[in-house]
Amino acid sequence: MYSKEQIRFAMTQEYIRQLARKFLNGTASEEEKQILHDWYDQQNPEIPGVQTVYTTTSEDADEVKNRMRSNLKAMQQPAVQKSSFPLIRRLVTWSTAAAAMVIGGFIYWTNNHHKPIETTIHIVQAPLGKTLKVTLPDGSSIWLNAGSSLSYPDSFRGKTREVVLREGQAFFDIVHKTEQPFIVHAKTLDITVLGTSFDVKAYENDADIKVTVRTGKVGVTLRDKPETPALMLLPAEQAVVPEKTAKIHVSEISKPAIAPWKDNRLVFEDELLSEVFHALERKYDQHIVIEKEDLANEKITLTLDNQPMTDVLKVLGFSKKFNYSQLNDSTIVIR
Repeated sequence: MYSKEQIRFAMTQEYIRQLARKFLNGTASEEEKQILHDWYDQQNPEIPGVQTVYTTTSEDADEVKNRMRSNLKAMQQPAVQKSSFPLIRRLVTWSTAAAAMVIGGFIYWTNNHHKPIETTIHIVQAPLGKTLKVTLPDGSSIWLNAGSSLSYPDSFRGKTREVVLREGQAFFDIVHKTEQPFIVHAKTLDITVLGTSFDVKAYENDADIKVTVRTGKVGVTLRDKPETPALMLLPAEQAVVPEKTAKIHVSEISKPAIAPWKDNRLVFEDELLSEVFHALERKYDQHIVIEKEDLANEKITLTLDNQPMTDVLKVLGFSKKFNYSQLNDSTIVIR
């Protein structure tokens, strides 16, 4: 009669052989491979005949796998029911342990000798006087305003999808992925979404950073204060962050004023005239010099389509009482 320990041992050996056959057939799951590895770790380290195999040259994945196959062939033979030859039983035990050791070595090798995946970073830029649409690897769409630049990877492989608004203004229409949030880095801000549409304005010569939501929900975080919970913005809300104070102010904004520039329109609601002039510079590829200093701090509400620059300046000059002159082909002076 077999003892309970002998029966348990035989069942274990047969199960290991079954897993080995599945491994050789390419049908073993990752969990079953791990069971083989764990089984070997639990064996007596004093078992005779178990030794580490060293090679003089590094092996690639195919060479390791072929060596494993040769070691596992013994495990495909029918289980020994009973033998009067202890040596045969020991050989079966030793070959099984050795095969498990090789499997563990193969798993370790593949985990530690794979080639790192290289990531290519793309940088796109919209020239002055033009807007540009970009389609990201995940199918999301981004519109860049004139004079803006963006960098993004050729694929999103990690737990997050991240891009950098290096300069300017962009409108994002992001594909929803709950398991992979989308993050925009813009100046001092990190903007996190799952899937939504929003506008980020962060030009170098603008004093404020602005994040405006059209649909969905957006989380805004100050990069130098990562421990602070994100401020959540809802549709038709705008976060304004003066770079000098680094404090987030939230206000409501009408939907027509959210990224009209991507449709070749400009909408200003109680906007500083200095920012209006900056927008005109980018749209018409002109440099505007303001000699009337107090003019820059005045505010205006204005909607512009695709009128010529001269017509826009005439309307602004009449309403804000200033004169202008074309100094050369690319420079306008406001007096």
